[in-house]
Amino acid sequence: MSKSYRSIFAVLSLLVIASMLAACGGTPTPTAAPAAAEPAAAEPTKAEAAAPAAAEGKVKIGLSFSDFATERWKNEDALLHKLLEAKGYEVITSEANHDTKLQNDQIDNMVSQGIKGLIVIAEDGDSAATAVDKAADAGVKVLAYDRLVKSPKIAAYLSFNNIAVGNGQADGVLKALDIEGGKWTKENPAKVVLLGGSPTDNNAILFRKGQTDVLQKYIDSGVIKIVADQWVDNWDPANAQKLMENIITAQEGKIDAVVASNDGTALGALQALKAQKLVVPISGQDATADGCNSIVKGELTVTIYKDIRKLSPMAADAIDALLNGKAIEGLKNYTMAELTNVADAKGEVPCIFLPVVQVTKDNVFDEIVKSGFQSYDDVYRDIPEADRPAKPGAEAAAAPAKSGEKIKIGLSFSDFATERWKNEDALLHKLLEAKGYEVITSEANHDTKLQNDQIDNMVSQGIKGLIVIAEDGDSAATAVDNAAKAGVKVLAYDRLVKSPNIAAYLSFNNIAVGNGQADGVLKALDIEGGKWTKENPAKVVLLGGSPTDNNAILFRKGQTDVLQKYIDSGVIKIVADQWVDNWDPANAQKLMENIITAQEGKIDAVVASNDGTALGALQALKAQKLVVPISGQDATADGCNSIVKGELTVTIYKDIRKLSPMAADAIDALINGKTIEGLKNYTMAELTNVADAKGEVPCIFLPVVQVTKDNVFDEIVKSGFQSYDDVYRDIPEADRPAKP
Repeated sequence: MSKSYRSIFAVLSLLVIASMLAACGGTPTPTAAPAAAEPAAAEPTKAEAAAPAAAEGKVKIGLSFSDFATERWKNEDALLHKLLEAKGYEVITSEANHDTKLQNDQIDNMVSQGIKGLIVIAEDGDSAATAVDKAADAGVKVLAYDRLVKSPKIAAYLSFNNIAVGNGQADGVLKALDIEGGKWTKENPAKVVLLGGSPTDNNAILFRKGQTDVLQKYIDSGVIKIVADQWVDNWDPANAQKLMENIITAQEGKIDAVVASNDGTALGALQALKAQKLVVPISGQDATADGCNSIVKGELTVTIYKDIRKLSPMAADAIDALLNGKAIEGLKNYTMAELTNVADAKGEVPCIFLPVVQVTKDNVFDEIVKSGFQSYDDVYRDIPEADRPAKPGAEAAAAPAKSGEKIKIGLSFSDFATERWKNEDALLHKLLEAKGYEVITSEANHDTKLQNDQIDNMVSQGIKGLIVIAEDGDSAATAVDNAAKAGVKVLAYDRLVKSPNIAAYLSFNNIAVGNGQADGVLKALDIEGGKWTKENPAKVVLLGGSPTDNNAILFRKGQTDVLQKYIDSGVIKIVADQWVDNWDPANAQKLMENIITAQEGKIDAVVASNDGTALGALQALKAQKLVVPISGQDATADGCNSIVKGELTVTIYKDIRKLSPMAADAIDALINGKTIEGLKNYTMAELTNVADAKGEVPCIFLPVVQVTKDNVFDEIVKSGFQSYDDVYRDIPEADRPAKP
């Protein structure tokens, strides 16, 4: 295994560890992946739930690889084994050595061995459809991995944005040609060679579409002339070299650029060009160590970086979700015509396409080396020391080395009374210490001044990064601004700090939380059923969270967005609107007792903003024998137990297991000057629901899921978010579903 792949594999191993650390509340085998905010699959019967525990042993998943000559596949096979075995599956691998018939036979054989899931890296997307169709007909969930299998029977297709790959390749070559600079005309067109990949690999077809989308207007205007268009069987660099030698001969050396579809074919073609002392722009793909080394030497012009480290974890989660009847977050249907660029192709396939990055000499260090995708030594081999950038971390490591200290990161928590924060503090320590940081924690016990003093103190201790769970988003801005001025990278975690000086804000879609709470209550009320009128409106209580927590403001906005039309039409009447300091359940109970008294018990529903306040209010309602729909949030064990008992109506599930790993990666990226994938700027007005608020903040918002009695087992228990015993405590055995 090369140094570059060892470095990739090390990062992947950390991802595995992080995902295992993030699991909480019990770990079913196999574990279901967290689902998107879509309707859950029907609850399994007890017999179905018991199936994995049958005599034949663990559930089997097959991995079918086109070949292992491509070193990438060996590494991804090893990682998929680790990820799937960690979820409790038995994994079988086959490798077809570029033989389409052999691959089909191997798939048939795995089906006969009783696999329930199949991940396919197809040698030929057309040929593999035969065996895949048979597998799907036998009840196997089939996932096409990176390469399309041309069958609408596949359950999902995970890859990268392959048209964008082609766009980036052509764009990089055209920029290097200075195609708009006026040198190229109809009388003097740029002579361009197109060097496609394996014609049996559908990705190669999509790369060509992306290339053509960019090139076509220049071809049509006559400033580009395609002088050769070839495909390279099996993506073989030696074959690419031979093809380019023939093209050079046929064109008498008159070639101005080559749009090649991956680094291997590009480097093969480059050998032929160098032999004739031809220096022309040329594109690649995959950001291989050899390709990136060629870029820093000024040979290869552009490569396209697909972060393959993300694909195996996504595939493992996806096949796990498919086997457990769960939705896969982010899937979108594409027609086979779109996927194959064949107009009359039939059917649709659910897909996820990860983004890609155009890499040139200008950004290869930041995108490839600093991200750890390829090693510094592999990319800069043969480059004189004076011409190399400093090794990543060299400068940062130099300063602490004087005293032997590690770089420090501060964690500032609003409180530890909320049990969630204790768990996330422990996980953040593990994740950040695994990255080599020293971590300092402070906890403010709901005291805003104390939290600011604690932040100031951590800055004086020399922290370089700060993760803040703010007690009060307004108050915390003072200390955060001071920290940012001192050069500290500040990340607001789950709760907004109202300062445009924060480097990033990671949370959940908090307006969607409020939407789901109000929607769940309205459905339980049957608001559209005709019972409620202007003369007989539903009397609804709004019970907000802590008014100093900006999330509570956004939950209320989401609730109001759903409720307003019914308020306006008069079929809902808001009879009380209260906020609960510190999200305190006891405070919520007292408030609800007062509201019940004031309303003489005439209450039809409560829209509460989290499980704690909902359960506090529920105590007051139960004391008066009032049974009304009520919402919560956080999918706590107590909240979910209340749901299965038929008390709490709806909770909103935010998979907080995803937030700590994302925050650890994000603060690490910020400290090292790297980009954070998925960040999008939002105005402070959007984030606070205050029209005149100033500034912008880069954010990532994770999705949320509405949970009711109908899907609590699938979404919460089977995913391992809460344990079966906690959710179903006090529930008679006969009324429980089978244990996962």
